Amino acid sequence: MRKYIQLGTLILLLVGLSSHVGSPGVIFEGNLGEYRIMVNVNPPDVIPGTATLTVVFQDAPQGLQLEAKPVYWSAGLNGTPKSDPLLAVPDEPGKYEAELWFMNSGTSSISLSLKNGNQTEEVIIPIMAMPTAQKEMDANLGILLAGLGIFLVILMVTIIASAMGDSLSEPGTGVSKKLKRKKTVGIVVGSAVIFLLLWGGKTWWDAEAAGYQEILYKPFSATSTVIDKEDVPYLHLKIDSTVLKNFYITRKLSYLVPDHGKLMHLFLIREGDLDVFAHLHPKRLDTLNFQSKLPPLPAGNYFVFADITRYTGFSETIVSNLEIKDEPSFRLANLNEGGFDRDDTYTFSNPVQNKVSNLLDTEVMICGKPGQKTDLPGGYSAIWENPESKFRAGKMYALDFALFDEMGQPAQLEPYLGMMGHAVVLKHDGTVYIHLHPTGNYSMASQQVLVDRFKSGKVGFENLPEKLSFADSVDQVIAFLDQLPDESRDSLLMGNMDHTPLVTNDPEHDAHSMVRFPYAFPEPGDYRVWIQVKIDGKIINGAFDVNVES
Repeated sequence: MRKYIQLGTLILLLVGLSSHVGSPGVIFEGNLGEYRIMVNVNPPDVIPGTATLTVVFQDAPQGLQLEAKPVYWSAGLNGTPKSDPLLAVPDEPGKYEAELWFMNSGTSSISLSLKNGNQTEEVIIPIMAMPTAQKEMDANLGILLAGLGIFLVILMVTIIASAMGDSLSEPGTGVSKKLKRKKTVGIVVGSAVIFLLLWGGKTWWDAEAAGYQEILYKPFSATSTVIDKEDVPYLHLKIDSTVLKNFYITRKLSYLVPDHGKLMHLFLIREGDLDVFAHLHPKRLDTLNFQSKLPPLPAGNYFVFADITRYTGFSETIVSNLEIKDEPSFRLANLNEGGFDRDDTYTFSNPVQNKVSNLLDTEVMICGKPGQKTDLPGGYSAIWENPESKFRAGKMYALDFALFDEMGQPAQLEPYLGMMGHAVVLKHDGTVYIHLHPTGNYSMASQQVLVDRFKSGKVGFENLPEKLSFADSVDQVIAFLDQLPDESRDSLLMGNMDHTPLVTNDPEHDAHSMVRFPYAFPEPGDYRVWIQVKIDGKIINGAFDVNVES
């Protein structure tokens, strides 16, 4: 085994990652052969369980032959069941649906294939197949089953007692005292046997429930604190790995791989008003500790969401909270000073409660509503185009944003970390968080890992790279990328992805004036959506609010 992983292999892992909290669905937008598709996958919350798969074609003929199957990183193609067909949805042209069984937990994928003549086109969509819930029985059903159980117990005891008593008496004769004693013994014995059976069943059930709790997905916890280094504030994130009792290799923190050239994408959002937003990229101190210099953020309590992915393709979000106290040292730092990552960014917007902001800063912007124009820093603006009059939970949408320069002309977008745009969706109470890209919310790093893994024919968890040399190799690649000019680095990060604008039917917009994020809001409620683009070498952030109905 080589001590260091080749640079080219790691570059393939730099392309993308999306993580989520409270938003388990996986959205994909891209090409399947010659056709443009949007895919919505709702993975099961219990394993074994079924995932629902919906595929919508932008423009395709009827009668396409679509098939799908689950493929696990650990099992490979040889351990894959037969594909299931997708059925066309009546009265909805171009829409297909299917249900797929996931029998095991771990990094998995859905292989979606299209038969077109003699050719078969295929795309791999990563899925984190993990049990995340324990189902509860309906109360009415529980009462009904309990009643039937009591009836069956009484019936069984009666049968045993009769078999040892009444059934042994001669026809036309009374029951002797001896038979009455046997009947009493039968009742006692029958009750004892039934009790032992019920006790054994309960013991087995409790053991199964305890075993399920052991394999139930438990997110990492972390502690976020502010530390001073020579009167400069830093955010220190320490991950608690003591809760990790299952999927030890799949979720091992030694095997982190870069996402857009960064090991971690950390988002800070001020709780309550949601009027402060920062996107930072902490440096790794060791396996569990990360640090990032803090920009001049105002005091308050902040949501902390840290996105990571691993060599096995497993991706997740680490959730924490941070308290920033109003101290003078926090006003000393800005993004133009040394010590910040060149891709760090932050912005202020109006509070979601429509309060008057007390942050008098040149970067303050007014947040618009869906379908309205939003002013951005630097004189730019954004419009959430063609919004639905009502957004509904569970429905797949294309969130289209038009960007304009200070003259009101279509802005020329530049790649930001290898993408033409990023977005963050947060429910006001913090229970739903998602990091989106124009290709969807799936992990492109996971996708590349899975594709390469399946091609290699490897199975199981043998022949993993040595963790220390792997981490060292990753750090060297990140350092190499940090030295590159933006254009050269973005060229590597973008790879072979198709960044052609997804909205081209508006003649007033030229190429790269639009950015689209496919998404399905998982539950009703109030949400804030931040978009991030790069114009004229500057990272520009904007915020929108939306209400989602059930």
